[in-house]
Amino acid sequence: MTQQDDLEPRRVVISGVGAVTAAGPTAPDFWQALLDGRVASGPLGGMPRPAAAGIIHGYAGPAGVPEWLLERMDRAGRMGLDAAIQAVGDARIAFHQENAFAVAALTGTAHPGGGEGWAALSSGLASATIGLNVAGPTFTISAGGASGLAAIAQAAGMIRSGVVRAAIAVGAEAPLTPDVWGAWEQTGLLDPGAEVEAQRPFDARRRGIVLGEGAAALLLEDRQLAVQRGARIYAELAGEAQTGGPPGDGQPPTDIEVARRALNDALRRAELSPQMVDVVFAAGVGTPAGDERETDLLERALGSRIRDMYVTAVSPSVGYTIGASGALSAVAAAICLSEGTIPPHATLSEVDPACNLDITTRVRSDRVVGAVVTAYGSHGQNAAIALTHHRAASGDELPMAQ
Repeated sequence: MTQQDDLEPRRVVISGVGAVTAAGPTAPDFWQALLDGRVASGPLGGMPRPAAAGIIHGYAGPAGVPEWLLERMDRAGRMGLDAAIQAVGDARIAFHQENAFAVAALTGTAHPGGGEGWAALSSGLASATIGLNVAGPTFTISAGGASGLAAIAQAAGMIRSGVVRAAIAVGAEAPLTPDVWGAWEQTGLLDPGAEVEAQRPFDARRRGIVLGEGAAALLLEDRQLAVQRGARIYAELAGEAQTGGPPGDGQPPTDIEVARRALNDALRRAELSPQMVDVVFAAGVGTPAGDERETDLLERALGSRIRDMYVTAVSPSVGYTIGASGALSAVAAAICLSEGTIPPHATLSEVDPACNLDITTRVRSDRVVGAVVTAYGSHGQNAAIALTHHRAASGDELPMAQ
């Protein structure tokens, strides 16, 4: 891969996706669960009280990775590597001595170092690079529930600026340990019910978060590179933004206006008006205050157009995966744009009047021009991305030298 010689802004596209969730070990499993409206969370043992979570039973790690290496990686690292391998394979791309320094790998996680093992692996830094011949910038971002989406935004920015030509962006989280689960329990944000098995964002009966574990990865490329090599393109990542505000009471989003700014900045950089957005993949954290705040910021950012948009979330199916949540939503949004299919919210039965959104409760097929994904951390971190269909450019039809 060589750097572009022109000074035109670089466009970023998504050419590969991967996912590991309670719904299954691959991105197609995750997508099918969303389409089916299937709840993949269930009872979680080993905690002080009966609880539910999106747990991946019997997960050992990605196939083909040496056992000695897996033993030195924590659970989030194994899932992150698995999703990254899937995304690279899905993109049908290979990194080698000639192009390795033009590739970055960024991992987002809210709880770095939550397990045992080498520090770099535990933090997820190397989870998306081992064995994939990535020699460009590799680092971890920890921004609470915005971590995975922040990793995607940062990776896209590196491609736009010409630092790299491609990037693996990962969100990974394994919070179902007594210490992490206990810390969340102390916040009072978890659903207190003993019988609950699913998260119910925007529902009048919602009572809190149902944690989930998992990972998602996107292979991002300079559009010119993807077209040159004849890649299948899911969507164009047209704009991204991040903001930071006060921690407030810890229920994300913590500051409505600061969070709104992230979404509006992403749309502005994408040169998209609200009229060009058809689908919102909401964070859907499932807390009473959090969902009301997210509704408020969506109304402020998108105006009256929000009443004509499809609104959905992935958390009802796989639980709230914290740092992986935004990346999982981004995978779903990319496939949604590619297929023209909007997955439903899996658990909505009674809309809260304070969350007056057009929540999608069944699979819809439609022409999707634009989609937005939002994610928020409990300490004021916010991230948003705007996706569109890939737009061809003059010269795309001409053969280009490898």
